[in-house]
Amino acid sequence: MTQPLHISLYIGHHKVGSTSLQVFLSQNFARLARAGILYPFTEMRGAAQAMTRMMRGDKAEVLGPNVREPHSALAYRMMADTTRFQVPQQFRMLPHSGQMLHAIRSQIAAMNPKGVVLCSEAFSNFGLFNPELVDRLCNQFPQAGFSLYCALRRPDEYIVSWHGQRIKVSEPCEQLRDGAWKQYLSTIHFDFRLAAEVWMKRVPGDNKVLRNYRDVLAAGGSEADYIAHSGLQFPDGLLPAVMANKSLPLAVTEIARRGNAALPGPEAHQLVRFLLDLDQKVDLVPNRQVEMFGESGRRKMYDRFLPIHAWLSETTGGKPFFPDLDDMLAIRPIPEPEAMRAALDQLTPDLTAALPEAPRDFIAMLRASFKP
Repeated sequence: MTQPLHISLYIGHHKVGSTSLQVFLSQNFARLARAGILYPFTEMRGAAQAMTRMMRGDKAEVLGPNVREPHSALAYRMMADTTRFQVPQQFRMLPHSGQMLHAIRSQIAAMNPKGVVLCSEAFSNFGLFNPELVDRLCNQFPQAGFSLYCALRRPDEYIVSWHGQRIKVSEPCEQLRDGAWKQYLSTIHFDFRLAAEVWMKRVPGDNKVLRNYRDVLAAGGSEADYIAHSGLQFPDGLLPAVMANKSLPLAVTEIARRGNAALPGPEAHQLVRFLLDLDQKVDLVPNRQVEMFGESGRRKMYDRFLPIHAWLSETTGGKPFFPDLDDMLAIRPIPEPEAMRAALDQLTPDLTAALPEAPRDFIAMLRASFKP
C-alpha cells in the first residue's frame, strides 16, 4: 500500500537556529531529493540553483535569501497578497503566492517524493496577520499527512536576541533597558500563543511538537532536533550547515545601535561587521553576565508572560514548558552600560585602525564621551 505524502511543517520560531536549518536543507537539496525528501524552491532563482545542484552535487556555500529560505519568501508573499504586510527587502522580485504554491505542487507531481519540508520562521506570523493562511497552505495538499514543529525560546532571552538582530540589520531601535521591550508584548515575539495556536488548531492530524529551545540545544541543535521530530527518514552523509546568522555580543549591541542612528547606512554596516567579530579580539563581558532589562522590566515581562506560559504548558501535557521560567526575574551581575564601557576601553586606535574613517571616528567619540 502506497504511503501518503508527508508534509513536515517547520514554523520557527525566530532566533532558535532556523537560519542554520534552512542553510542545511538548501545546501543538501539534491541529496535529500534522491532520498525522497523535497525541500521545494518557490521561484526561478531557486529553480536554477536546484537544477545546478542536481547536475553538479551539493556543496557548502553562501546562498541568497530567495534560495536559502524559499519558504520565508513564500510566507511573506502569502501575507503580502492578503494583507498590508510588506515583504522584507532582501526577498526580491517574488511572483504571486499562487504561482509559488503552484511551483511546489508541480515539483511534487514531477518528483513524487515521500516527504516535503516547508520550513520558515516567517510562518509563525500567520496567527497575527491572517490565520486563514494556515488553511490555504495545508489545503494545497489534500491527500497528505502532516507534522508540525515549532521551537520556542524563553522570552527574556528571545527578546534580547531578536532586538540584537534588528540592530544588526540597521533597524532603528530604542534601548531595552529604557522600555523598548514593551513594543514586543502584543506580537509573536513575546506572545508565543499568538505564534503557535492557529497552527496547532488548524493543521490536520496530531503529530505536532512544541519544543523548548534549551532542549533543542541539548539534543544537538536545530538540525538534529528537527530531524528527530520531523516524521521523515533523513539520509546519512548530509553536509553540515555553515555559520549563517551570528549575533552581536551584548556588550557591544548598544555601540551598534548608536552607530545606526549616527552613521549613514554603509558606514553603520561596516561598524556592525567589525563589532560582530570583536569577541575574538578583546575580552568582552560574557553575554550571560550582561543585564539588558533591569529589575522592573523583568518583573513586568514575567507577569505578562504567565498566562501565555500556562497555555504552552497545558498544550504540551501539563508540565512547565519553561522549567526555568523564574530565572526571568534574576538580575544579571553587570548592567549593559558597564559592559559597554569595558568594551569601549579596549577599542584603542590601534584596534580600530582598519575601519573606514566614519565608524572609526564614531568609536573614538563614543569612547571619549560615554559614561555608564
